Amino acid sequence: MRYLITLTPLEPYFFGGDVTFGKLGDEENGTYLVHSQKFPQQSAILGMIRKEIMIQDGKLTRKVRGEWVDKDKVEETKRLVGDEKFDLLSKKEQDFGVISKISPIFLYKDEKRFIKKVDIDSYEYKDGLLKNYNPKIDIYDNFVEIDNKDSKKSASDIFKAVEQIGIKKGGGENAFFKKTSYLLNDNFSFAFYADIDYELKDSIVKLGADDSKFKMKIIKTTDNLEYEDKNGYLTLLSDTYITLPLKEHCEFAITSEIAHRSLKNKKSINKKYSFEKSKRVYMYEKGSVIINPSNELIENIKSQKNLTKIGYNTISKEQKWKQNFIK
Repeated sequence: MRYLITLTPLEPYFFGGDVTFGKLGDEENGTYLVHSQKFPQQSAILGMIRKEIMIQDGKLTRKVRGEWVDKDKVEETKRLVGDEKFDLLSKKEQDFGVISKISPIFLYKDEKRFIKKVDIDSYEYKDGLLKNYNPKIDIYDNFVEIDNKDSKKSASDIFKAVEQIGIKKGGGENAFFKKTSYLLNDNFSFAFYADIDYELKDSIVKLGADDSKFKMKIIKTTDNLEYEDKNGYLTLLSDTYITLPLKEHCEFAITSEIAHRSLKNKKSINKKYSFEKSKRVYMYEKGSVIINPSNELIENIKSQKNLTKIGYNTISKEQKWKQNFIK
């Protein structure tokens, strides 16, 4: 069955990306100045849903000393949610049990759906230029209502920054920190569609680096997340991994990149578990706009089934893309 799942933050949230606390200027170990991403990663949504299914089905034991699946429930749990951690670079489609598909995260308010999209429609595009473009205006800071393409909002209409300045225990050169978290303004929520063969119920879930609490509401639906650009431009509805050189496969593009990196368990001689960072992968950020993409580019995006399964590599409704750019 298909659900519309909404997530309303009950407290400030922090969605970490590639940057963590550490020394200023230390690319590998982070910085004392960190800023939350506005949206959770699709992989984080997958992990949250898998955990919630285990909790609601009584498969996850939760006590003071931690959370685990009892030995007599392991095989049944594998069938329920799978036993693989999501791998962004996997060549095969992974099995997540009763979860068959997740849509990209979008914003939801009063039954209206908003997606991030570069504000290219406020300008006239011609021959690789945007007429009257003002570089002082952040055209990437733009959200459109997909059922009413004339309705737009900026990030400041939706996201409220919450700053925290403090000193970590222990002192030292890394004691000071400044962290920027977010809340959602004006009754906005995060939302996504999910095809799940399980009877999910409303709940309170934790998400993000600080285990922030969100109210999860479950609504049965037959809807889907679709968007058709009125000019025929390709819009990325999600963060998207592309392995082709973009400039050789489109006429024009306005894009931003986002780094994807996760922690993975690694056995250690000195202790039971340690953690190492996965390979850094750069993705084109949701909301990017591509004009006159090649057929090869479209196929490159759509062919990565493991990514589209959990809401990455999702694009606007296909049209008859023009093929008049110079390769």
